[in-house]
Amino acid sequence: MFEEAQEKMKRVLVILQTDLSSIRTSQVAPALVENISVEAYEGAGKLRVKELAAVTVEGHNTILVRPWDQGVIVKIVQAIEKVNIGLTPVISSGFIRIVVPPLSLERRQEYIKLMRRKLEATRIMIRQIRAEERANIREQRGKGELGEDESFSREEMLQKLTDEFMEKIDNLGKNKEIELGTV
Repeated sequence: MFEEAQEKMKRVLVILQTDLSSIRTSQVAPALVENISVEAYEGAGKLRVKELAAVTVEGHNTILVRPWDQGVIVKIVQAIEKVNIGLTPVISSGFIRIVVPPLSLERRQEYIKLMRRKLEATRIMIRQIRAEERANIREQRGKGELGEDESFSREEMLQKLTDEFMEKIDNLGKNKEIELGTV
């Protein structure tokens, strides 16, 4: 009944998860750099770092990026510097080493604010999907394709679906905030 709306909501949630994974926490993770876009080859469009290199974590504060093509190593470094997330990549014998400094309290607070903005933007998108689906239900009722009871029942089910996704968004936010608060 709401397959399309549910699929849209799932896609929005996946986008949020990807966005949140790129927000730095005290734990070093490949996700910090692997989704950064790189203009690696002329005319090929932008590729993500993880499409150009193996991204791994070494120790508790270092990310290693090993490009499969050494010709793109400088372009990867430039792309990482360009996104300005407070990381300094260094080229070292065929790979890129990124030592991740510990987060300051101010930086943690900035990241929490950024995360909350992303959460709210996602909630707005979910509400927009709900509004579109609700308009479809009301349009069908207006055309006589749905009765009053069926229409009311579908709107109730749509609200339950929306509430489920809002709860998932809240849980993602709580978990990320816990990660950001951990020193």
